[in-house]
Amino acid sequence: MMQGLSRNLRRATRRARRKRATELNIVSMIDILTVLVFFLLVNALGVSILGVNLPSSDSSPPQQQPKDLKVIVRPDSLTVADSSGAVKEFPSTGNAYDLKGLGELLSQIKDREPSEDKITLLLDPTVTYDALVQVMDTVRVQPGTPGHPQRDLFPQIGMGDAPKLNGAAPAGAKP
Repeated sequence: MMQGLSRNLRRATRRARRKRATELNIVSMIDILTVLVFFLLVNALGVSILGVNLPSSDSSPPQQQPKDLKVIVRPDSLTVADSSGAVKEFPSTGNAYDLKGLGELLSQIKDREPSEDKITLLLDPTVTYDALVQVMDTVRVQPGTPGHPQRDLFPQIGMGDAPKLNGAAPAGAKP
């Protein structure tokens, strides 16, 4: 078959044949795998990756309004408030907050409203990170004592900025 062709033409034909044999077109394979991976990720994880809990269509609206419990953390005080207004204020002593008093008050509120598990911390911009962590630990869990196990108080914590005080200069402002 190749006897009638010149040597250069035979070489060129062999090279072309080898080149065609080594080229694989995997673009369509990559397209299929991309769609397959996307499909598997969406179906394996579902909507739960967003952490959105939507009510079902047959559920009834809640019977009572939530308490909308808040702890306002300022450098000079801790204020516990709910939807009706301020409940109690704990002035800070020196550089420390009255976390024990805060924990006792929140424990009493939890005893009255056992189904309530949400609280919002409203922070002044000058509050230190250490104070934030201590307040979060206090509102989240009541420590266990001999005879009383540890219990969750308000494990679902939201955070925000504390409202500005009326007539007061903002923190860090120079007169």
